[in-house]
Amino acid sequence: MSNGAATQQAQQQGDSHAASITQQRVWRGRGPVWLLVAAACTAGCQDAGLEHRLEDFHGRVSHVLEVDSHPVQIRSVPAYPRRRLRRVAAPELRLSPGEALRFRGCLGRELGERNSILGQVMQPSIRLAYETRVAAALQDCAPETAADQALLKRIRQVKARSLQVAGYDLLFASEEVESFLGVAARPASMDELRQGLTGTQALSDLAALVRHGGEGEVLTPAELVAALRRLRESRQAAGLIRTARLFEAQLAAIAATIHQRLDARALCLQPRPTPKARVAETVFYKFYVQQIQPDLGVVQRALAALEHALDQALAATTTEPTGALVAYVDAVHSVHHQLLEASRAHARAWQRLLGQCGRMPDRSDSESGT
Repeated sequence: MSNGAATQQAQQQGDSHAASITQQRVWRGRGPVWLLVAAACTAGCQDAGLEHRLEDFHGRVSHVLEVDSHPVQIRSVPAYPRRRLRRVAAPELRLSPGEALRFRGCLGRELGERNSILGQVMQPSIRLAYETRVAAALQDCAPETAADQALLKRIRQVKARSLQVAGYDLLFASEEVESFLGVAARPASMDELRQGLTGTQALSDLAALVRHGGEGEVLTPAELVAALRRLRESRQAAGLIRTARLFEAQLAAIAATIHQRLDARALCLQPRPTPKARVAETVFYKFYVQQIQPDLGVVQRALAALEHALDQALAATTTEPTGALVAYVDAVHSVHHQLLEASRAHARAWQRLLGQCGRMPDRSDSESGT
C-alpha cells in the first residue's frame, strides 16, 4: 500500500472514530415506547439535563483519550446560618409614664402603637416601617427644658440604633429571605437561570428600601411586603450554588483526566494533529464551546448578581453582622471564585492538549465562560 493510500485510510478511520464519539444518542425503540419514555422524562429530565450533558462530555473526553474518567468530587453548598446565629439584639427604649407624657405631642401615636399587644409582636416589615415613622416623628419634637432636650437626645440615639437593627432583621432574619437563601434539594435548571432568579433582584430592591429608610425616608409595609413576596416566590439561591458546584466539579475532573493522559503519553509527537487529536478537538468545540460554555456563562453571571445583592444587603445598615452571617457571605463569594478557578484549569488543560498538536484554542473560547 502506498504512503498516500495509508494516510487516506488512517484519515477515514479517524473520521469514522470521530463520528462514533461525537454523534448524538438517538432513540431506536418503537413509537409507543418512545412516547412513554418521553412522558416520564417531562418531569425529571429537565433537571437532570445539565448534569447529563456534563457527564456525557466527561465520558467522551476520557473515551477519546483512552483513560479512565477522573473521579468527580462535588463540594457542599454553604448553609444559611440558623436564625439565632444571625439575630442582633435590638436596644430597648424604656420611658417612665411621665417621660412618655412629655413627648405625647410628637410621639403619642407611635408610643401607643409600640406598647400595644400587636406592637410587641410586629412582623419584620411592619416593624421597619414603624421605626421609619418614629424617626420622622422625632424630627418634630422640640422640648423646651434642658432635661427634656437631654432625654430627646437619648431617645434619638436609641431609636436610630433600633431603625438599623430593624432593617438588618428584615434583610437577614425574615422568613422570606430564609426561604430564598435556605437549602435547596436540587440544582437550579438552566431554564430557571436564563430567566433570572427574581429573588436576587428582590433582595437588591429590599436592600435599597432599607437603605432609604435608614436615610430618613418613611417606608410603608406594603412596599416592603411586595419585595418579600417576590423573594418567597423565587427559586432558591442554594439551587444556583448547587449548579455552580456541579460545573466546578466536572470541569476540574475533566482537566485532571486530560492531564492524566498527557502525563502518561503525548497525544501528538509533533505539533500537527493526528486523527485522535482531531476527534478531541471536535469533542471540545461541539460539546463544550457550543453547548456547555454558554450555560457556564449564565451560571457565572447569576452568581455575580447574587454576590452583589448580598453585599448590598450587608451595606444597607450600619448594624454589624454576626460572624456566622459574614462567614456565609464569604462562602458564597468562594463558590464563585472556585468555579472560576476550575474553569481556568479546564481551559489550561485543553490548551496543553491542543497546543501539543498545533491546534491551540482561542483563550476567549475556552477560558472565560462568559
